[in-house]
Amino acid sequence: MAEQPQVAYSVEVIHDCIVRDTPLFNKFRSQEKKRVLYRKKKKLLDACQPVVSMINSSFLRSLDPERGKFLGKVGWMPPELIIVDQRIREMCRNLFFYPDEYVKRTGLRFGPCPGFDKLSACPLFSPAPEETRAKLDAADIFIALQSRSFLKGPSIPGWQDVLIRKFKKEIERVNGKGSVTAAFGAGPCKICYPQPCLGGGKCRVPKERLYALESAGIPVGQLCKDMAFFTGNDGWKIKWIKFTGTSRQTPKRWKTTGGLAVRLRKKGT
Repeated sequence: MAEQPQVAYSVEVIHDCIVRDTPLFNKFRSQEKKRVLYRKKKKLLDACQPVVSMINSSFLRSLDPERGKFLGKVGWMPPELIIVDQRIREMCRNLFFYPDEYVKRTGLRFGPCPGFDKLSACPLFSPAPEETRAKLDAADIFIALQSRSFLKGPSIPGWQDVLIRKFKKEIERVNGKGSVTAAFGAGPCKICYPQPCLGGGKCRVPKERLYALESAGIPVGQLCKDMAFFTGNDGWKIKWIKFTGTSRQTPKRWKTTGGLAVRLRKKGT
């Protein structure tokens, strides 16, 4: 009798199945990614040395030392390789395992992500995949920022949102206003912290609002694999958490990823 196949219903399995089902995933071979796309983009980037000097962890930490201490890595990749899919965006409405603190407050253990259709930077208020794709296609490079690993949450909620906005401002200062075609955070936007999000699509500072990569349809796991491929640093890869917020949680540590899509200014412009 044939063995019954093992079925694994996990976020990682769903994420990877969606990624492999996209036309973009199989469009480029690994060597083509480096020899063609990466080299072409690197040539453009090398002509913009002020931007090159900013793709540096020390520079980013200097923008805000108090928040910068939570930063782990920064690097870049061709935005053409970033997958965008509605099914990733829809995962926010799927089964979500709430942490114990939320369970104690609400009595709920499972359900959609608490921000879904409530917070103004979460689906259904986040941009559709078509809009995200257009902003990525308008850029020459995507600069990714990843936090260091955390065992407990950072002492400054929303630290990455503030750091990303300051980074955006500096990029546009040397590279031209509007050259950042899109900025993405990690998790619910906290630009207004400690004030709570107005919710329902309303926003105090709509031009500053940061959508999480996932909420815009970008599979973060694959993005981090690609960053590991281009940088040669496997530390970019993420390990998917199981049993979130319980004594059984594994791994115990976690990290976040955000970034900027940047259109590089050509010489003489």
